[in-house]
Amino acid sequence: MPVADKQSGLLDQFGQAFERHITAVPNGLIGLAVSGGGDSVAMMHMAARMIDPTRLRVVSVNHGLRAEAVAELAQVSAQASRLCIPHVVLDWTWDRTGNLQAAARDGRWQLMRNWAVETGVGALCLGHTEDDQIETLLLRLARGSGVDGLIAMSGLDQRDGMTVLRPLLGISRDALREWLVSQAIQWSDDPSNDDARFDRVRARQMYAQLETLGLTRKRLLQTADHMRAAQRSLQQAAHEFAQTYVTQDLGDLVFAPEALDLQTEDLPRRVMAEAFSWMATKTYRPRFENMLARVAQVRNGKQATLGGCIMLPLSDGGMRLVREASATASSLAGRGEFWDKRWRIEGPMRDNLRFQALGDGLNACKDWRQTGVLRLSLLASPSVWHEDTLIAAPLAGLCNGWTAQIAADFHSRAFGIED
Repeated sequence: MPVADKQSGLLDQFGQAFERHITAVPNGLIGLAVSGGGDSVAMMHMAARMIDPTRLRVVSVNHGLRAEAVAELAQVSAQASRLCIPHVVLDWTWDRTGNLQAAARDGRWQLMRNWAVETGVGALCLGHTEDDQIETLLLRLARGSGVDGLIAMSGLDQRDGMTVLRPLLGISRDALREWLVSQAIQWSDDPSNDDARFDRVRARQMYAQLETLGLTRKRLLQTADHMRAAQRSLQQAAHEFAQTYVTQDLGDLVFAPEALDLQTEDLPRRVMAEAFSWMATKTYRPRFENMLARVAQVRNGKQATLGGCIMLPLSDGGMRLVREASATASSLAGRGEFWDKRWRIEGPMRDNLRFQALGDGLNACKDWRQTGVLRLSLLASPSVWHEDTLIAAPLAGLCNGWTAQIAADFHSRAFGIED
């Protein structure tokens, strides 16, 4: 195939993937996460040819770990300017706790997600490629992931209420660099991408050997496709299982004994993992071994905690899952915002209000026992405060014009299936 036709075909391939998922955001702004590397730079230039640049916004994050990053992001800014796309650089600082790579990944996401919300961006495009998909699959195989882990990444996803698009998933890293060269577009290479101390780099280096065993690019991607099809069927079955054996009680979940048998069956495991993710509003599920051990404690009549949730044994052999008050965070009250990413709180807004878990404020709710709500559940329920004064605690009977409702119920949202 002539080079020109090959490069045109690559642009068409990107355009088809981009347009297929952009229907999720029919109007509004589209954010492009651009690091300065070849993948994301190619995405920015390709997107500018596929959609009106006035709908695009570019965001970069400087992790403050390499002096070269300033010049690299200046190059991104210059290219974005020539494309008539606004560009912003967000600064992240490591607090020296935890794993650096994990902290940088989570910090980068939070910065970009908050920027997107504040800017009115309806979807955020990430530059993950076919190579990233393969590396993710290999890493998850090494960790013993099940069906859900082996689907690797999706072209269209939801995370923390934000639509995430990955229009490069069907394109290889090498093909993107060939396209950049053909278009005389510069990019920057981060030396950490070749540092064998990192798992992803070792997975990339190992891939050449795996090909000799028949684990080719095509076979690995087929595996991810097969797992994705299997996951859809399992999610539907889990949805039906949850409707039968799990009851939502305000912000709590009540499990029948059948839903606690995690030893051999996939459906109870899947439902339990989704329950923790839904209640603690976390993208990632708890580690399987930890979840298995805690549920075993509950089946033996003991209370347990896991992932910001409290697990209470019930007399019938079931379990009540309750949000842990200490795992929540206070936030300034704002219209249209969710507290703890689950609760929609509405009432007479005024300056200097904040939302937080009720906690010891329950002592100021004289009629809380008449609500019939479990005390432990009320401690983690939403409340409205002005400085040190409790204004409202709707679930505890102190309303004062305020209401609190779960924004997305467990059964219709946890499995990606609308009732």
